[in-house]
Amino acid sequence: MSDLFAGLQSLMDWHILLYILIGSVVGLFVGAVPGLNDTNILTLFLSFAIFMDPFPAIILMTAVFVACQTAGAIPAILINIPGTPSTAASTLEGYELTKRGKAGQALGCSFASSMSGSIVGGVMALLFAPLLGKYALSFGPPEMFMLALFGMTAVASLTGSSITKGLLSAFLGLLVGTIGTDFFVGVTRSTFGVLELQGGIPQVPLLLGLFGVSELYSLIGKKSIVSAEQRVSQTDAASQWEGFKATFKYKSTMLLSSIIGFIIGVIPGTGATIASFTSYGIARSKSKDAASFGKGNYEGLVATDAANNSSVPGSIVPALTLGIPGSGTTVLFISVFMMHGLTPGPSFFSNYGVEANAIFLTVILVGILATVAGMLASRQMAKIVSLPISVLGPVIAAFCLLGAYICRGKVNDIFIMLAFSILAFFLKKFSYSLPAFLLGDILGSLIEPNFFRSLAISNNNYFVFFTRPICIVLWGLIVLTLLGPTMMSRRNRRKAQRHSAK
Repeated sequence: MSDLFAGLQSLMDWHILLYILIGSVVGLFVGAVPGLNDTNILTLFLSFAIFMDPFPAIILMTAVFVACQTAGAIPAILINIPGTPSTAASTLEGYELTKRGKAGQALGCSFASSMSGSIVGGVMALLFAPLLGKYALSFGPPEMFMLALFGMTAVASLTGSSITKGLLSAFLGLLVGTIGTDFFVGVTRSTFGVLELQGGIPQVPLLLGLFGVSELYSLIGKKSIVSAEQRVSQTDAASQWEGFKATFKYKSTMLLSSIIGFIIGVIPGTGATIASFTSYGIARSKSKDAASFGKGNYEGLVATDAANNSSVPGSIVPALTLGIPGSGTTVLFISVFMMHGLTPGPSFFSNYGVEANAIFLTVILVGILATVAGMLASRQMAKIVSLPISVLGPVIAAFCLLGAYICRGKVNDIFIMLAFSILAFFLKKFSYSLPAFLLGDILGSLIEPNFFRSLAISNNNYFVFFTRPICIVLWGLIVLTLLGPTMMSRRNRRKAQRHSAK
């Protein structure tokens, strides 16, 4: 407890508060610009971190990390372009709310959910970080494979027009995720002789093509994203507060999603994207109004954004307690510590308890600060969707082109983006799930290598996926996820029949 108070006291220094403020502003800007992300900006920051004390450097990086995750939902909600890969899930309900003339409400709901996720995740990290860091090691290749499989089936079964189409979308994404160099054999697959594809399909161009450019196709012939009669609510200050309050109608979903996001964040190699989509799938499966998901449902937005932000402190836990990065961004955290001769690991909390607590307190503080700043600016941001398509369209196209290029500085990435935009157009036309496709692609990097690692450590015994306790639990969740919608629809039909009989 003394370390906690000492950590809080260390944040009260005006120099540290200034770093928190600077990090929050930078993070909000970076997160709101499609194509940029926290990893990009913090990689550039490494060259300066060597000249800073380790504690202020990590506090600044934490502030950027949290604020960036919060702001990534802004373009996802307003123009269907995720600011960060993890906020792709925010498009599912956020953009639908925008098209219904409720951009202000959607932004308010998103900021409140992100803040809640940061607070819950930060508190859980303060309470359980050392313990959870050790348990994260219990996730071996079989458990990682099953977790990835569960995440994919959860989204595939709950985000498409049918379970079959959702699973096919996920499988197609999984195939795309195998493009590049084979993990075990070292043979290139499906690259068509293009050297840039040997490392796989880059995520940012794929993301911008799926959600950004493909949406431009659907806007052709329209005057604006919203109709003239809907524009009043877009800029009404009360609408933002309405969305903020709506979040707390779903307290159980918010809390559960925050816990799920944090736990998934703790598991190295998973990340916020998996956390967001998994929480969304679980929220829909247990919702009394599951039919409205995908049409602008506040509960779905609460689930995705709470999980997204709570995964941030979760991913920091193994970085500090085990020296194992929980995400790409936390690799940079470890790098800064190592540059200054500090070694993350099991003894980190006993040696640097004050600093560790200060990091998680920063997550909570920035979660609140980013929400306040976002709410203040959201009224102006919401006006974007009222712009004529003749103005907004070229701006979105420019953002997509720039985002695709700056990712790796390669022109070929623009063509990759355009190719996936065409694929997305046809997937949407025939009611196949884009989120399921995206998650299939992302999880491909977990499913394939962990499947073969599992067989390697078990002497090709396939029962390894059915005998380990965590695997058994995940199999149960997969079965419930696949059968749940069918069972729920049958129950609703029986209720309707009984009601009509009366």
